[in-house]
Amino acid sequence: MSGKSVTISARIAEEDAEFLALLDLPGAGTPSEKIRALIAQARSRHSEGRTYEASLTLLRDLLEPSAQALRAREMATRQRSELLADTLYWLPDLVALLVSGPPNKARPGDLLEFEAAVSQRVFHFIEAMLRLAVTSKAPCYNPDVMSAGLSGTLELAQLILANRSSKRE
Repeated sequence: MSGKSVTISARIAEEDAEFLALLDLPGAGTPSEKIRALIAQARSRHSEGRTYEASLTLLRDLLEPSAQALRAREMATRQRSELLADTLYWLPDLVALLVSGPPNKARPGDLLEFEAAVSQRVFHFIEAMLRLAVTSKAPCYNPDVMSAGLSGTLELAQLILANRSSKRE
């Protein structure tokens, strides 16, 4: 593709023009630069396909404004939620893996490997949440939030343990 520019004229809704004017894209100040940046982002997503790395980058980029706003509010109020921090860390990883999916090549064992990778991430997330419930007061905005939500999980865990021990006998 040559470096020659092509002029494109387009009519967009007033609300889209306002959105474009307010859109903050690094290195893009004018509407033309912003449109070029948006096209570059779309081209990148299209050419990279749905790889794990590309999906993870996209998801983290989508979540970053919310994460920054959350961190700013936490700083302003001198609060911190490990539950939210862990979720913002683990959830994009899990979703990126699911979006990228198993390899398209029909190789025996691919689905088993994919399932194992998803399982690993799910259980890492569960373990991160359970660590928050180790003490009676969780490091969250509401220190009782983990205790309140944990009763069903503990009941299920006890049933699983009881079932496994009865099978061993």
